[in-house]
Amino acid sequence: MAKPVLVALTVAPLAAVGCDSSEDLPTKPPTSIAQVAKGGFSSPTDAVASPDGSKFFFAARDEMLEPAIFVTASDAGSTPEVLAASTPLDMPIGLVMSCDGSTLYIADMGSELGAVLSLSTTAGSAVSDLGVTGVFRPGGLAMAKDCKTLYMTGRTEAGEPALFSMSVDGGAATVVYKGEPLVSPTGLHIDNDGVSWVMDHRAHGAAGEGVLFAIPADGSAANEVVSNLRMGTPGGVSLTAGGGTAVMPTRDADGNGQLTSVDIKSGEMTQLAAPSMIDPAGLRTARKAGVFAVVDSEGGAIYRAE
Repeated sequence: MAKPVLVALTVAPLAAVGCDSSEDLPTKPPTSIAQVAKGGFSSPTDAVASPDGSKFFFAARDEMLEPAIFVTASDAGSTPEVLAASTPLDMPIGLVMSCDGSTLYIADMGSELGAVLSLSTTAGSAVSDLGVTGVFRPGGLAMAKDCKTLYMTGRTEAGEPALFSMSVDGGAATVVYKGEPLVSPTGLHIDNDGVSWVMDHRAHGAAGEGVLFAIPADGSAANEVVSNLRMGTPGGVSLTAGGGTAVMPTRDADGNGQLTSVDIKSGEMTQLAAPSMIDPAGLRTARKAGVFAVVDSEGGAIYRAE
C-alpha cells in the first residue's frame, strides 16, 4: 500500500485557512513517545492533557468493565485513578478540556442519541448532562479560542455526518457543515482562526481511505488535507500548542503504530515510529506545553509524546 501523501490543498490554501500560531508555544512535531500508564483499565478511546501537560485525563473501561473517566500523572509508570464511572457515562469516546483546566467535556456515543457531558477535574465530582439538542451520537470534541464554544462531530437527525458548534453551557447545537465528503468523522481540533481539523477514518480521499479535512469557520467547504491515513478508531488529531503542525496517530503500511505530522503551511510530512502501539486512537496536545496525550485503544495504554 502507498504511504500517506499530501493531496488537494497544499501550501497557499492551507496557510489561508489558519495556523493557530503562537510565538511562545511549540510548533514543531513531537520527536519522542513513551508509555505513561497501562493496567487497571481497558479499551481507552480518547485522552486530553491538562494545560501544563502534567496530567492526562482519559476515557476507558474500569476493572469492572464500566465506562469511566481516569486521571493520571503524565510521567512514565504512573497509576491512574478513577474520576467518575458508570451512569450517565455509557460510551465516552471524545474528550476536551476547558481553557482553565477545571472542566472536562465528554462526547458520549452510547444509547440511541448519545450525549455531551461535563465533569469537574476535582476528585469526587459528578458527571452532568449538558442537555444538548440537535446532535446525535457525538464523537469528537474541540474547544474554540473564545473558551466558550464547543465544536463536535456527530450526526444530524437525518443521519448525515456533520460538524456542530454549541455553548459550553449546553442547549441547542448549530450545524457548521454536514454531508459529503464526511462519512464517519471523529477526531477534531479547532485552531485560532476557527478552522476545524477533522479526522474521518471511513472517508475516501485522492490517495485512499482515512482523511484529514480542514473546514473553514464559515463551513463553506470540507477541504481534503491528507488521505490514505491508517488511523485507529476513533481517529485523533491535534495541532501543536503553538499551531502550525497537525499531529495524528496512525499505522504504517506494515501495521505498526506511528505519529504522522503535517506542516500545514509547507505540506511537509514526518513520521514518528511507535511500534509498541497496537491501535493508536485519540490524541490531544496540552494547551500551554509541547506535550501530547496519546491513546492506544487495543493495547490498553496511554502514551506521552513530546
